[in-house]
Amino acid sequence: MDPSTAHPHPSRRAFTLGGAALLGAAVAGPLAGARRAAAAPPPGEWAAVPAPPLAGRGNLLGIAAPDPWHVFTGGTENAFQPDARAVMLHRTPRGWTRAELPEGLTAVNDVRAANAASAWAVATGQDPQERTDLLHWNGLHWTAVAGPAGQRLLAIDLDRAGGLWATGGSGGDDATVSVRRHGTWTTSLTLPEAAGLTAIAAGTPSDVWVGGTGRSSAPPTPLWHFDGADWTRVQWESAYAHWILQIEYIAPDNVWFYALEQHPLFPPPTLHHWNGSEFTVHKIPGPFEPLGEVRPMSAIGFLGSIASDGRGGVWVSSPYDTSHLLHFDGTSWTRETPPVMVTAYSMTRVPHTTTVWVGTQIGTVWRRS
Repeated sequence: MDPSTAHPHPSRRAFTLGGAALLGAAVAGPLAGARRAAAAPPPGEWAAVPAPPLAGRGNLLGIAAPDPWHVFTGGTENAFQPDARAVMLHRTPRGWTRAELPEGLTAVNDVRAANAASAWAVATGQDPQERTDLLHWNGLHWTAVAGPAGQRLLAIDLDRAGGLWATGGSGGDDATVSVRRHGTWTTSLTLPEAAGLTAIAAGTPSDVWVGGTGRSSAPPTPLWHFDGADWTRVQWESAYAHWILQIEYIAPDNVWFYALEQHPLFPPPTLHHWNGSEFTVHKIPGPFEPLGEVRPMSAIGFLGSIASDGRGGVWVSSPYDTSHLLHFDGTSWTRETPPVMVTAYSMTRVPHTTTVWVGTQIGTVWRRS
């Protein structure tokens, strides 16, 4: 796998490691106290969906599907070239179209959609320190919208009341969480000595999680929870700090975390679960090991994603096994074959269904339904 990423700043979609040997970690038991998912993935199979091709090297880094008839997926084409540009594809009942974006953007890094006439995205220019745009889709056009004053955005999410949550920073040592309601931004959390908060999941206005990366392996894992009144730092019990790469919120007692341990042996990402009172950790199986068995592996990089399966479990795409898409139901792992052996850079589930959409590292689109 190519160890480079399609955008210069880290996000929950992208992280790079140097090659190294590692040892598999022991796995905690099945979900304690959580609602049990079904014993197998929802019925269906993965299939490639014809979509407009991207020029040169293309990556789809963000995807949102607010209903069964509409999909928004964005990323970059001609990646790492002087003419690299941001791209956004729309799917409607009439088919796919390419959307026009503001000039000078080179990558769309995150996409969220409340409905077919209201979607949000974070996009960057050639240097994200110099330009990061918050974009809004009004049903007809994508336009730049003012973000929190002085903040460079990293990740966004929509809560179930329509509030837009965003993590960011001013370029110094601070990290912030802001929320936009009725066109007005309010800073909800400021961390003066924190590294980037690159993952956010907003369930309801009173149930929001944010996480990111610490400055080294020594500090505690950066993870905070908002209960509607106060932010609380959540203890992550482990010998080494973790980088929280992605958070998938299903319910207050069913939250999934895709995390990377900041260990000197560069282990692969792991899947963690919060059941409302405690965490369990679940090792992601390698491509050739029997499901559930722990063996040594080799790490060459990371890019991947997770998404709810609609029945309490999750789908996982990992570069350590591009020949499979993995499903975890809270107790056991199963494997399914993707249309092409590449990594899913972005995954999302259509609300109230078990349909999952994927944007890949080669700019193609998959669906499981």
